[in-house]
Amino acid sequence: MGNLSLPILIIIFLLSAVVIWLAGVSLAKATDTIDTRFRLGDALGGLILLGIAGSLPEIAVVTSAAIKGHYEVIIGNLIGSVSIKTLALILFDFLAKGKKPLSYLAGSTILAMEGLLSIIIVAIAIFGIKATPNVSFAGISPTSLMIGLAWILGLFVIDRLRLIKKLNLTAEDALPGRKHHERRAVENHAFFKGKTTSHVILIFALACLATLVAGFALEETGTTLAGAWGISAGLFAATILSLITAFPEISAGIESVIIGDHQLSISDIFGGIAFVPVIFILADLISKEPILPYATDKDALLAILGIVMVAIFSISFILKPKIRIMRLGVDSIMVFVIYIVGLILIF
Repeated sequence: MGNLSLPILIIIFLLSAVVIWLAGVSLAKATDTIDTRFRLGDALGGLILLGIAGSLPEIAVVTSAAIKGHYEVIIGNLIGSVSIKTLALILFDFLAKGKKPLSYLAGSTILAMEGLLSIIIVAIAIFGIKATPNVSFAGISPTSLMIGLAWILGLFVIDRLRLIKKLNLTAEDALPGRKHHERRAVENHAFFKGKTTSHVILIFALACLATLVAGFALEETGTTLAGAWGISAGLFAATILSLITAFPEISAGIESVIIGDHQLSISDIFGGIAFVPVIFILADLISKEPILPYATDKDALLAILGIVMVAIFSISFILKPKIRIMRLGVDSIMVFVIYIVGLILIF
């Protein structure tokens, strides 16, 4: 695409972003229906399906970048997604109805545990940035394998913790909304009412394909545009690309908040944050060498920034603050300010 004019590249980039948003909506509906019909619900299988389906744009971008050797795009997109996805909680907080912030409406210890899992996985990724690149197993970094193992074990633990009633307790006047299995058992998405399971799976597959194709185009045009505008490919990937690849989770989260499923909107974001670093395994496999050791100190600082942002919300889900200023909780305001200041200091 390097031979195309700048306006054409911008159009392709924007069209790819639109496709990712629209395909993400269909993907979310199809995923919900598949979960319902195969009775996956909040179980481990459902959480794995959610994590992978919601992160397909990142998978596409990373695959394209790995094939071309654009390591800075891989690292920027996966590390930057942590803070960008966390920023989505600020939008959800603003959209939440009533006088109480989102952290009060949905806050519970189980959400804090999900945030802690995300923090642990990102911390392992930071370790990989500083670890020696000389060791690998079939081209996969031991750190990437540790991330994958931590994700699977973490999902298993969270799945068990959800069964402990006291960890799910919210404030008396809170509005956490339904859990995954409760929402899907009722809705099964009217969009697929009367449709066969084969039809739903076909829609799921087509949405996946559209997302992957758009993701490839997004990475190619995005990298070219970043170079044309004199922007670091890593910075562009950590901000603009990360925002667009988070569209499926943001759109699903907006829908959840609007209908009052506040806890689901947060849980799905944390699930996406925890899964994104797992994609380094795919990047290592395609590149045939560990990717994380190529990260810079700025990438490590960006990952630490993401950890701080997740930690603030996780603590808030336990403390459940009631104060809301201009439709935002104190936690959202803190996270937004920290992100902007952190980004300025890092880049």
